[in-house]
Amino acid sequence: EYSMADIEQALMDDPDADQNTKLAAKNRFSNAKNWGLFDEQGTPLQELAKGGQITVLDVSCYATMPGSWNIKNLVIGLVSQKLFIQRMIARKDEEYHDLHKAINPYSDDAGPKQDYPLVWLVIDEAHEFLPIKGKTLATDPLVTILREGRQPGISLVLATQQPGKIHTDVMTQSDTVISHRITAKLDTEALGMLMQSYMRKGLTEELDQLPRVKGAAIIFDDTNERMYPIRVRPRFTWHGGEAPNALKHAKDEIKF
Repeated sequence: EYSMADIEQALMDDPDADQNTKLAAKNRFSNAKNWGLFDEQGTPLQELAKGGQITVLDVSCYATMPGSWNIKNLVIGLVSQKLFIQRMIARKDEEYHDLHKAINPYSDDAGPKQDYPLVWLVIDEAHEFLPIKGKTLATDPLVTILREGRQPGISLVLATQQPGKIHTDVMTQSDTVISHRITAKLDTEALGMLMQSYMRKGLTEELDQLPRVKGAAIIFDDTNERMYPIRVRPRFTWHGGEAPNALKHAKDEIKF
């Protein structure tokens, strides 16, 4: 194990590098210290993914830093990769005990309790981490989960306001889609790519017929092979991403 200070010291002690190269590398690591990402006493992965627990990683704190999206992508990429690897390891143990139970159906050994739970990874502004053009530091880990996450038990929930700018693998690997009303041609065409051939007819009509109320959406998936209009209930929690309003207005009474 080693710290950032150890890396900097190793750089400065390198006899094969000139002084300018050493200083340039040291400055980069000094900048990385300010990110608050790397520490000898970092958060264990088991603390991030626990059964019955929701963990929020707020990367908006990097918004004012130079290269903020590169840092955000680094965070998402590292966490996604580590979660996938951990679930792969846990799944091997689960399969072993399932096989043991199948071979010995009358055994009293119930097997160990699931130490590492199934993971649902929810990502907002997904088009920033999985762009349609180019790659980010988060692209490869997230694409790996998209393609191979089902077997080890790690799932992705991606939210975006710009489906026309998201990676094509999202278009082909999504099983269930919930869409609020969109009007931009680029986005409706991209949404059409998410749908199987039996669903494409009527997508535009379904979107146009959605009522102009908050929470109205359509949902479709491969299992049902149909589109359903829905309305999401009002949230009960505080809306941290709501835009500020200069004029105060009385809240409508919520009726159920």
